[in-house]
Amino acid sequence: MYTAAIKPSSKLMNTNIGDLPEAVLVEILGRLPCYKYIAQCKRVSKHWCTVMSDPSFIGRFLCLQSDGKQTFMTRTLINFRGEEFLTRMSSSFKPLTPLFKTLMNFHHLKEEPVVVGTYNDLVLCCASRYHQRDYYICNPYTLKWVPLPPPPQVFKFTGVGFLCDLPYYNCKKNDLGGHDIQLNADYRCRIVRLVYHPDEMRIPSCEFKVQIFYSETGVWRESIVSSPSMFHLDQVNSGISFAHNGMLYWMSYSGKFLIGLDPFMMDNRNSNSISSTSNSADDGDHYECRFIEVDGSDDIILRCVGVYKGCLQMGDYDYDSHAVFFLELNEEVHSGAGKSCLELRKRVYSLDWEMVPDDIYDLNILSFDPNNDGTEGILYLYVSGCDDTHGDIFMCNICTGKSLKIFENHPRVYEYFPVAVPWWPTPVSRPPEREANALIPSSP
Repeated sequence: MYTAAIKPSSKLMNTNIGDLPEAVLVEILGRLPCYKYIAQCKRVSKHWCTVMSDPSFIGRFLCLQSDGKQTFMTRTLINFRGEEFLTRMSSSFKPLTPLFKTLMNFHHLKEEPVVVGTYNDLVLCCASRYHQRDYYICNPYTLKWVPLPPPPQVFKFTGVGFLCDLPYYNCKKNDLGGHDIQLNADYRCRIVRLVYHPDEMRIPSCEFKVQIFYSETGVWRESIVSSPSMFHLDQVNSGISFAHNGMLYWMSYSGKFLIGLDPFMMDNRNSNSISSTSNSADDGDHYECRFIEVDGSDDIILRCVGVYKGCLQMGDYDYDSHAVFFLELNEEVHSGAGKSCLELRKRVYSLDWEMVPDDIYDLNILSFDPNNDGTEGILYLYVSGCDDTHGDIFMCNICTGKSLKIFENHPRVYEYFPVAVPWWPTPVSRPPEREANALIPSSP
């Protein structure tokens, strides 16, 4: 028995995807597997681009991504040259090369810029590693960037930190088993520069200067910050800062102390200058940094190696026992006079001897895997032999002691920045136009 085929109406035959109701189009396009395909479909027509740029579409796309039980946000590690050994951003060893080339061509740079900070998927680049002046907030996934006005004072060395008050979107589970998505289109950025003035940085002091860029005003502001403990600014490692729980931290070269700043506590409308001897609120608005002393590190040189089980980890390698050990920076303990100590929990993990060459020259802890969820302690180590300019990178599970070589003959670099591979890239907002070299000094 045969059934005659139903002939579609001429109206249905003449319908194309452009005739679909917008709500239906959103449901179809929102099921694309990742943002890469979204970006391609935006080029189909102005209408599609408008639909897929609307916050309601972005929210729907993120909800569908979260309902698919995908990883909320994968993270990787890059160094100041934009090199990645985990190949999570792309299959290329240098995934930031397209961005660097775009910046060089547009701004007529003579050499590749360097990475000086990251926040989620945003990357803060600078035209030079020393005498830093020209900064760019970039998104390597969209190849969008915004140049910042130069700071008014430039020195050979400066410690730079980069932080935003909110991620572009939050994803939280609701009572119904689904996910709620919140877009934070009006997120704010802060860039903090420690002022390493050559005439002042070697003088012990309880005060130091910072320059802070405010994305919502487009200006740099200079402030004087006080510390409850005296130190030399040249003791602070300017090479890298790290963010944790809304704070920016810099560590001393010796690993004996950290300084922490909350740049969003330093309001852009008021003075943040304070006196190290004043305790009166009547003396004006003020800001005091966190000075964290690291006890129990007399015989070792610690460095921050990321977050594990919700705590900042500071670690080192013991050549005699072939083990790595970490001090967890956990609950804060006040020691009086405004200083802070931290409850430090020491953990020691033995490593696989097979990963160490006979002619070992150097073994350095690079970082914990930024995707550590608290159950697996994945750590990356750099091991070099007699040629100290290149070495191998090992992935180690500190819980089992097992290791795996994942990269051979890698150029020697110790500092790595965590970068997110998001479901939807953070848009780069252009700050208000301001006069070049604009600076609001702190009030007396």
